[in-house]
Amino acid sequence: MKKFIATLSLLCLALPASAGRLLPDSLVMGKLADVDDSGIEFVRADRTLLQRLSALIAAEPQHFALSPGLRVFDEHNRFLLSGQLNALKGRAIGVTFDQQGNINRIWVLGDDEIAAQKQRQAQIQP
Repeated sequence: MKKFIATLSLLCLALPASAGRLLPDSLVMGKLADVDDSGIEFVRADRTLLQRLSALIAAEPQHFALSPGLRVFDEHNRFLLSGQLNALKGRAIGVTFDQQGNINRIWVLGDDEIAAQKQRQAQIQP
């Protein structure tokens, strides 16, 4: 009986770890194109056809500054240092912006998270 209770307790503790991570509603998906000292080149993935056509006329900013308190999370929700951003070039990421328009959080997204975010955005937009 003691082994059963101990096993049940361990399973209950493991449930939150297997639940996945929660991404914010304000997450903007895209790809990390380039990294330099002043910021990153971020190419948004959720642009509509009209936004793409207007980008031909008026250049849309793709270079964003990084906030001083930047947090970077990998696929397993571990913290990465900002110096490790070069290794993430070409990867699908999600970012959030602070009030000044600087990127304050970066999440490296897995395939299942990309599909879930696309599904969430499809439900929000008619």
